[in-house]
Amino acid sequence: MNYEIFSMNEWVFPDSVVSDGRKTASLKLLKEQTGAIQILVDGLTVGAAVELRTVGFDGVKVQAYREMDVGVNRNTNDYQCGDLTGGEWRDLKRDRVRPAPYRAYDPLFPIEGIKVERETEAYYVSFCPDLDSASGIRDGKIVISFGDDSIEVPVTLTVGKKSLPESTLALSNWSWVQSMAAMHGLEYGSPEHEEMFKKYMKTLIDCKNFIFFVDLPLMYKCTKIDGKYVFDFSVAKRWAELALECGMKTLEWSHILHRPSWSSPPFLVKDKSDNDRELNCLSTGGRKYLTAYLYQFNAFLNENGWRDISIVHVSDEPKERVADDFRILCGIYRKYLPGIKLIDAIEIYFVEEALDIYVPKDHYYQLNKNDFEALRDEHNELWFYTCNMPGGRFLNRHIDAPLLNTRLLHWGNYRHNLTGFLHWGYNYFDHECEPFEKTSASVGLPAGECNIVYPYEDKVLLSLRYMQMKCGVEDYEILRALSLSDKKEADELCRRAFYAFDDYIKDVPEFDKITDDLFDAYEKI
Repeated sequence: MNYEIFSMNEWVFPDSVVSDGRKTASLKLLKEQTGAIQILVDGLTVGAAVELRTVGFDGVKVQAYREMDVGVNRNTNDYQCGDLTGGEWRDLKRDRVRPAPYRAYDPLFPIEGIKVERETEAYYVSFCPDLDSASGIRDGKIVISFGDDSIEVPVTLTVGKKSLPESTLALSNWSWVQSMAAMHGLEYGSPEHEEMFKKYMKTLIDCKNFIFFVDLPLMYKCTKIDGKYVFDFSVAKRWAELALECGMKTLEWSHILHRPSWSSPPFLVKDKSDNDRELNCLSTGGRKYLTAYLYQFNAFLNENGWRDISIVHVSDEPKERVADDFRILCGIYRKYLPGIKLIDAIEIYFVEEALDIYVPKDHYYQLNKNDFEALRDEHNELWFYTCNMPGGRFLNRHIDAPLLNTRLLHWGNYRHNLTGFLHWGYNYFDHECEPFEKTSASVGLPAGECNIVYPYEDKVLLSLRYMQMKCGVEDYEILRALSLSDKKEADELCRRAFYAFDDYIKDVPEFDKITDDLFDAYEKI
């Protein structure tokens, strides 16, 4: 039996081979900061019980997982994804890790009670010092037993004097309540569904995501009584209340408007009192439905005391052809939802104060940076988002891109002072989705686009990309806190890893050194 240690910031694959690589590991972590190592082990006996114990890590939370593999059935190209030809692969291999199809480790399965399934397996061990953990250097070891055999992995952990700074980054991963039921075989709205919902909320909060996405189109009803629209928000209220009980701090109310095609007008709304008949929002009938909805929704927020913790979407990704109509609709929203912040993912920058929170894609922000920065002031926020685009050299969190890319996204938050990040696919699954076999659900959805956690029986499985997101958010907070005392040092450290969304570090050992240097710099202030 032999083993090799890998950085948490690089992919390990099911066909990876143990070599004469690293046998020891070292980590530098602030109190409450998370770091990890990967351990590839061969020569295992299938069926042997797996157990882990630690030596020398008192006051440190240590969690261990076996890495599970998933199928990457398509590669991402410069646009979004597709079945690549050989020529296309030659052009794209600088930004992709392997040509599809192949299998990659991503889901993380807790090792409690498991048995060896293959002769070679990968294990992920994370470390997080407690807030009251003693600072200093600890020379400890991880002991993993496989039946009668075991390996001992020496780990030097430096625990800082300081703790992880308070969370300030607005992080919104859209969690889909319907998928929580469907993918775990639960009845929607049942007590078992509520318990599963709490598990998903815990994983969100653990990665510093305190914004709950409320999928309004599926959570409100409408009837017509004496010719007037009457709206029922009781389903939305139930899930919002439960999310707040779990620790969420902001309610992000989804858009109810849509368009017949992504780039074309008009904006439409479904009349739920009439079998979802589509109405043009700027027609007389559509306007009456929309304004009645907004008036009653405003009363609903007032009744529950949620105005100050709410942000509201108008319509997703408005483009140039719909810019004028979008601004009109934002004005209607402001009239009926006075004082409530409006937010949208946008494909245009000429929106003239229509929103309070502007959320362009990372590449669109970079290409139009001056125009977006002109929108920034004490009343307007700039976030960014990624989705099935961009592909190519731009940062995203798809499985066929370098693993480090997911973490570097949040170095982009610091580099450009973008105070939030949004992604639509935390756990989105339709009835045809096979999250463990076809991670690219369709040609329009690259590998890993729809989810960064995995449904598995009664568990919500974290992933390697989830841990990258969590650590990237923590990096952002350390950089930001350092900048308050020494902005020059923070900026220089950031530039060593990230200069632009298409210009960033790819050398994992060098990045690991930069994070150690960031730890040292923050400890000195």
